[in-house]
Parts: sequence; structure tokens; C-alpha cells
Amino acid sequence: MTEIDASQVSWQDQYKLMVGTVTPRPIALVTTLGADGPNAAPFSFFNAVGSDPAMLMFSVGDRSGKAKDTVRNIRETPEFVVHIVSDAIKDKMNVCAVDYPFGVNELERAGFTILPSRKVKPPRIAEAPVALECKLMQIVEMGRKPYHVVFGEVVYFHYHDGIVNDRFHVDAGAINPVGRLAGKGGYCRITDRFEMPRIPLESAPGAK
Repeated sequence: MTEIDASQVSWQDQYKLMVGTVTPRPIALVTTLGADGPNAAPFSFFNAVGSDPAMLMFSVGDRSGKAKDTVRNIRETPEFVVHIVSDAIKDKMNVCAVDYPFGVNELERAGFTILPSRKVKPPRIAEAPVALECKLMQIVEMGRKPYHVVFGEVVYFHYHDGIVNDRFHVDAGAINPVGRLAGKGGYCRITDRFEMPRIPLESAPGAK
């Protein structure tokens, strides 16, 4: 059994433990809008939060002691669009992950096609199979090495044809998402799936 006291290791080593342990992580490709124009950046500290209203979160670390464009833009324009990264757009997403100088339009560098959103000001990405328009609920700053945890309410859902049926069931295979693993180039696909129905209480071990 390997045991590690978190207080005895650096934040860099704790980061390696976290990203190597919490896997696979979904990837949010987030578009925002600020004084310098639109911005796009991927984040894998990301997940759903709740459904009434529909809520999600993603966490953004500082860059060289300063807030990244994503956080700066959301503070200026408290709206954003979260895109689910599919296998088809993974290479363009990777371009958006480059540490460009402030003000660079990653959408143009990556060659994405942008479309106007319905209810928010930041644009959405046409090639992304899913786009979730969000309004900012709260930004929470946490940690000694500051992270900005962004909470948003989803106000509009966009899906490519064939992903959602008339009962609002989503076909994850049709999205074909990629997930983030540890390391500078670690990713995965959902090519090996299985179903495991939830056990009813009356059939659970120890039930009377």
C-alpha cells in the first residue's frame, strides 16, 4: 500500500497525483468574449453539477500569476459556451490549448467555424457535436495556488443531428467524446463500453 501525506509533497507532485488518479476526465472547450475578442480554451477539471437548473463547472488555474483569458473574459462578459470535445475535433482543440499571448484568437488559429449563440454573446463552434450556452452563476477562487472554479447555468443546448432522441436521451457514441488522462499527451476514447444496471434495494446484499 502506497501512502502519501499531501502536506509533505509539492503542489506539482499533488497535481501529478490528481490528474493521474481522477481519470478519464471530460474536456470542456470553452469559448468566451472579452475586450480583445473571442477566446477558446480547453479544461479537463470539468463536470456537471446539477439539473434544476442545469449546471456545470470547470476549474481554471492561473498562468504566470495572472488570470487566464477565459476568466478575464467571463468577468467582463459573464457568459460562456462549453463544447464537448469529440474525436473529430481533438486536433483543433489541441491548438486552443497552446499558451498563446493574451488577446490571440485561438478559434482562428485552430481553423474552427464560429456561429452566433442563441442566448449568450460568446460564439459557439460549429464543428463541436455539443455546445452548451451558459450564464455565469459564480466564480470561486480556491487554493494556495489559485484556481478559479467557474459555475454556470446552461440556458441553451445545441446538438448535432442524431445525438438526442425525442425522449431527450443522448447517444454518447454519436458524440464520440475524448477524455483526458495524465501526462502532456494522454487522452482516451469511449470505445469499450458496458452496462451495469443499478441493483434494486430489495435485491441488494444484506437486504431483508
